[in-house]
Formats: sequence, C-alpha cells, structure tokens
Amino acid sequence: MTEQIKVPTMAEYMAQGKQPEVLFWVGCAGSFDDRAKKITKAFVKLLNKANIDFAVLGTEESCTGDPAKRAGNEFLFQMQAMANIEVLNGYEIKKIVTTCPHCFNTIKN
Repeated sequence: MTEQIKVPTMAEYMAQGKQPEVLFWVGCAGSFDDRAKKITKAFVKLLNKANIDFAVLGTEESCTGDPAKRAGNEFLFQMQAMANIEVLNGYEIKKIVTTCPHCFNTIKN
C-alpha cells in the first residue's frame, strides 16, 4: 500500500488568503524518477516534522531549464526561466528549498 502524503499547493494557500513560509521546489527528478520520489517524500516528512509551513507549485512548476542550458539551448533556457520567474513573482515567494542540486544551482544563479 502506498502512503499518501497531503502537500498543499501555492494556489490552495492563495485561495485561503495565506502565504506559506517556504516554497518546496520539487523538480523534475523529484516528481518523476522513482528513486528521487523517495527523497521527495522523505523531505516532505522532515518539513512536516519540523513544523515548517510550506507549499509546492504543483502543476504550475515546470523545469528550471538546466538540461536545456547544459545542452547549449540558451533560447529554451531563457524561455523556461522567464516562465518560472513570472510564476514565482506572482506568488511573491521569498524562500525556496529544493532537494535537487541542479534546480538549486539554476534558481540560485
């Protein structure tokens, strides 16, 4: 039996007129790769255990563009970056955490 973990989205928070303390950027691997999904679930459990008020973007989260940039496709990277900036600015997000080193590097830089 698969354990179900409820994770709120930014849209759900905003619908309630709330703002979480932290956005958890799940990343592509954390969403789709079986091994990385275990890390995602463990990290969510840690955030919950630490009583950190967090949310995810859910379907609004897209790739950071790191693979496109590393492949030399600067145009695609810029398109993905601008789309992500628009979403993040729309929610006025101040703190982002992620378990993905590639996402971290792209978001930070």
